[in-house]
Amino acid sequence: MLVLLAAAVLVAGSASAQTAPANDQLVRQGPKGQGRLSITPEQRAELQSQRLTKQLGLSADQTTQVRSIALAEAQEMQAMRGNAGAGADRQAAMQSMKATRDKYDAQLKAVFTPDQLTKYNQLRDEQMERRQEGMKKGKLKTKSNS
Repeated sequence: MLVLLAAAVLVAGSASAQTAPANDQLVRQGPKGQGRLSITPEQRAELQSQRLTKQLGLSADQTTQVRSIALAEAQEMQAMRGNAGAGADRQAAMQSMKATRDKYDAQLKAVFTPDQLTKYNQLRDEQMERRQEGMKKGKLKTKSNS
């Protein structure tokens, strides 16, 4: 009887552990695990706030503000992606998403100290360089090879 109870607890525990992926087990959409992370806006906001807290040394108050801004952005972007699939003009959708990113980027920058802002801008520039290098090497899709 005790063995059956222990086995039931083990099975239930392992099944519940598999239902929600941990941050290090997030699923990528697309072939061979490439593409965007398939995560909720809440998970996306949490990851972004954790990353910026680590990279910029944010205070607890700043982390809370960053998480709030990132959540609002992620929710708005998710809604836009949902609408984009409904046959919307791709160029218009891209412009709308860029305007949204710019709006929330300005809000984020208002949270940072001058030193943090300098580091944030440096990190963004480095990220853009890596993306451009990836496109040159053919690792990312461009209009010419899609």
